[in-house]
Amino acid sequence: MSAESHLNIIAPLFYQCHYNAHVAALCVPGTPDTLVSYGRLARLINNASRKALQLGLAPGQVVAIFVNNPILHTVITLGLLRLGVVTFSGRNPELPRELRVDALITDSFFPYRAARIIHADMAWTEGDGSPLDPAQLTPTNPDDICRIILTSGTTGEGKAVALSHRMMAERIARHQFIFGARLLPCSRTYCDMGFATSLGFQFLIYMLGRGGTLFLPGLSADHIVRAFEAYQVQNVITSPAGLASYLGYFEGQPKLKCNLEMIFTGGSLLSAALANRARARMCSHIVAGYGATETSMVAAAPAQVIAGTPNAVGYVMPDLSVEIVDEAGRVLPTGAEGLVRIKGPYNAARYLGDTDQSPFRGEWFHPNDFGRLTDEQLLVILGREKSVMNLGGDKIRPETVEEVMKTYPGLEDAGVFSITNELGIEEIWSVVVVQGPWDEQRLRAHCESKLPPTFVPGRIIKVDSLPKNAMGKIERRALPDLARAKLN
Repeated sequence: MSAESHLNIIAPLFYQCHYNAHVAALCVPGTPDTLVSYGRLARLINNASRKALQLGLAPGQVVAIFVNNPILHTVITLGLLRLGVVTFSGRNPELPRELRVDALITDSFFPYRAARIIHADMAWTEGDGSPLDPAQLTPTNPDDICRIILTSGTTGEGKAVALSHRMMAERIARHQFIFGARLLPCSRTYCDMGFATSLGFQFLIYMLGRGGTLFLPGLSADHIVRAFEAYQVQNVITSPAGLASYLGYFEGQPKLKCNLEMIFTGGSLLSAALANRARARMCSHIVAGYGATETSMVAAAPAQVIAGTPNAVGYVMPDLSVEIVDEAGRVLPTGAEGLVRIKGPYNAARYLGDTDQSPFRGEWFHPNDFGRLTDEQLLVILGREKSVMNLGGDKIRPETVEEVMKTYPGLEDAGVFSITNELGIEEIWSVVVVQGPWDEQRLRAHCESKLPPTFVPGRIIKVDSLPKNAMGKIERRALPDLARAKLN
């Protein structure tokens, strides 16, 4: 799709609906309505658009979509997008205070702040599916907002990033080189990132615009993994946390085949240990990526290429700039550690309706990450500025402690945080996910052998899983409550 197109972002989808009417467009393994062809998808979108017009939804209005049924969610989203209604997909009932919401479409109850609540059911898809009259479609300006993505921003508080038709088209056009040559022949893609994320929504538009089949999360891991073989899924778009869950399934069933040609992980750091195990059991070609809702994809590389550099996230894309700077904004030399900043034509200019625009400084976006660059423009992410723990003047990033802990055999995941004790002193705690029996004293001894005493967790608490967002990043604010609940 040309970035200069004056068509609505989903116009290529309707072309495919004519060209590939009988080809599968969407697949949700294990559900009653598993497959939806392009011809049927067009009819469903037409019906949903007509329903929206009957309800008085208009171009430029902001509509939140909280719909659990993945096919219905997709159809309503695309139906509104076609009309010029600005949508976002919700996963958390809390909204940025500054974001105005004209309507909420939901198939369940949410304590949501919206001017209007609209019930969602299959009636949205009923009708003869005939095309809309052209007079019912408002002409689209390339710079009109087509989608809002909610992000935790740089501080963990909800922010709204607005993307125009032009910006979405330009970000999607980069897929041809971001993901490498292996992605281009892949017409069957599974993506579990969710439409609430930038990458998940991009792949919805990307796959349907090129006539491919997009597979969405089904009823269970069993249905999903078995669909890889049954439908000859070629590539998977997921977070490291998602990859770990699928890997566990395949490792638990040695006879199950996995014929994937490519796996892409984004949202958080892909560890060498996870990459090596997944390459051995699932797919030899795994690509790791680093980016943000505010910037699109920033760096990527095959996992085996960067495995020798701890915390490497990929090579910086050729169409944008990354610099490492100090707190005063001075550019640091190659190899020096400092704050990461990003400049490129795909950057959002601001947060929608928000008064705090501090991450946007001139042409640069500051993601609040510490990192460094090598001579070859390999980006290494060492942690987040706001997550730095200050222990009596000794500072350390929780990611540093977590990486040490995760080198202990049998430890699957670790979440490190600081907590104030009864004396008002900050101390380090950790919650861990382990396989089988574990010995806390040996784990502690392992930490003591690799960390200064101040940075060894004072409490190590075993839990079933860590709280993570849709991109697979640890929700650090939830860790103290998780630890306390486990101790009580």
